[in-house]
Amino acid sequence: MTTRGGWTLAAALCAVALSFLTDPRAQAQTTATQQITVKWHALPLVNITLTPNYVSGFGQVPAVIGVQPAPTHGPGAVLGGGTVDFGNVLAGSNYLYKYAVHINVTSSDPNGVNVYGEGAAQFTGPSSFPINSTIYYLTSTSGAPPDPNTGFSASVPFQPTVGTPSAGCSIQAGPCSIVYGSYPTPISQSSTANSDFYYDYQLHVPGAASSGDYFTWIVYTVIGK
Repeated sequence: MTTRGGWTLAAALCAVALSFLTDPRAQAQTTATQQITVKWHALPLVNITLTPNYVSGFGQVPAVIGVQPAPTHGPGAVLGGGTVDFGNVLAGSNYLYKYAVHINVTSSDPNGVNVYGEGAAQFTGPSSFPINSTIYYLTSTSGAPPDPNTGFSASVPFQPTVGTPSAGCSIQAGPCSIVYGSYPTPISQSSTANSDFYYDYQLHVPGAASSGDYFTWIVYTVIGK
C-alpha cells in the first residue's frame, strides 16, 4: 500500500472601495471628499509535511489476543519515509500498522485547519476490493508515550474520494493527487495554526483476495478554516 502527501498553497487578493464626492453647492474652488477605504484579504497559507513510518517500531502487527508480536513490514517501508508496506499478510486476517503516518501542518490561519484523507483508488491487485471495507485509520501517538493500539482497536474506514483522482492513481508507481470541487467531512481538525497529526492503519484483508501485490493511494489535503 502506498501513501503519499503534498502541500497546498492558496492566496487571493481583493481590494478596493474608494470614491470622491463633490458638493455642487460649494464654491468652484472647494471640493468635499470621502475617506478612501482599502481592504486586503489573503487566504491562509498551508504547508504539509507527511512522513510515513515516522518513528522506530513501525510496521504491521497481526490482530492477536495477548502479547503482541514485534512489528514487521515489507521492503517498501523505511524509517521516516518510503511507503506504508504491510508486507506478507493472509487473506481473511486483520492487521494493525503502527506509526503509519505523521502529518505536520504549519499555517497562517489562526483558526486552525481541517485534514481530509481519502482513498484515490480502490484496494487493487489481482482483484479489486472497496477501500472502505479494507483500509481503516485510527489515532496514534508520536512514540512518546508508546502507541497503545492493537489490531482490535476501534478504527474508521477510509472512504473513496468525492473528488477527481489524477491519472497516476491507477498505477502503483503514481504520483497521485485529488482535485476537489467540494470537500468531504474532515478526518481531523485543529483549532491552532500549527498542528501535528499521527495515524495508525488497519488492514482487513478480504477473504477472497488472491495471491499477489495489492496497493491503494491515501491522499491527504489540509485546508485552513
